[in-house]
Amino acid sequence: MDNSGKYEQWKDTQLKWDDREFLAKKANALMKKRWARLNKIVSKIVADEVVLRNEYVSFLDLGAGRGDFYKTIKDMVKKYTGIEPSMEMLKDELSEEDFELKHGTGEDLNMENIYDVCLLKEVLDHTYEPGRVLQNIYKALKDGGLAIITLTNRDSYYKLIFKKKAKQLEEMHRDHLHNFNPGDAQALLREAGFTVEKNLSINYLKLPWVIEDIIGRLGEKAVFFMLDTFDKIMGPMLSGKGGSFIITARKGNKPGENA
Repeated sequence: MDNSGKYEQWKDTQLKWDDREFLAKKANALMKKRWARLNKIVSKIVADEVVLRNEYVSFLDLGAGRGDFYKTIKDMVKKYTGIEPSMEMLKDELSEEDFELKHGTGEDLNMENIYDVCLLKEVLDHTYEPGRVLQNIYKALKDGGLAIITLTNRDSYYKLIFKKKAKQLEEMHRDHLHNFNPGDAQALLREAGFTVEKNLSINYLKLPWVIEDIIGRLGEKAVFFMLDTFDKIMGPMLSGKGGSFIITARKGNKPGENA
């Protein structure tokens, strides 16, 4: 499919995307806990960046939805900008001195040397030109800026085992315009000029929907412990084959390092 086809698919699936129906009818309890744990992991990455810089960071959140992630990192940022294409997810734009939510896309992002950190959390696979999006965030970041990319993994071990079912799900989920593995994402980041720093494979625990729903109803601490344990055990055996992955990539050198 050429870019024009991807753009039409994007318009059909993204401009009026609303996650409330998915969360109410399709997401089981463990999926929701996985999302909460992802927020925790990403917030730890942001916290480490704050420590590295010894200052709060200016933060760009692409595909920000209603700006919910801001609540997780509000004590670590000096400026937050959330950009969201869907008119359903973001009804009204907000603009304050150090906080703004506005409509837009990564493909049309036109900023230079403004942000310390940019997050694309489960977003890049929903864009119609992912390479262009990464090039634009590279420009938007200051020298030494950090990009954080999280995605579901096309090559997770269970998708490789159940290839036919995985293919059927890919075809059903038209809102996912692309399906990446860690190598794909790293290649695109490097093409945009980034230096890849870390690739973390997570979410190795995969069970039938009903069982996941039962497990997910346990307390958050117990569920997080279970997910962490599976990742620690299975990660070394099935490197890069978790259900999701997180990549951090840098524009130039780390703050404080000489060129």
